[in-house]
Amino acid sequence: MLKIGLWCICLVGVWLWVFPALAKKKVVKQVVIEEVTRVEGKIQKPEVWYLLPRSNLNFEGLKLERKLTPKIEEPTKKAPF
Repeated sequence: MLKIGLWCICLVGVWLWVFPALAKKKVVKQVVIEEVTRVEGKIQKPEVWYLLPRSNLNFEGLKLERKLTPKIEEPTKKAPF
């Protein structure tokens, strides 16, 4: 009789421990908007300000392999029309 009583107490304890945990499922809260609100106005465009630091341009590594002046002078010697 004592064993049956202990088993019943254990089962009731497990039952009280498990079922509240199952009952605490995530509840999704819903918001129902019953009134319609109209907002009028202009949409503002976002503004972004940024600063770029000065950089030193290094053109020393660029060397011309041939002169471009003959190619520039050629079209000017021909008649335009």
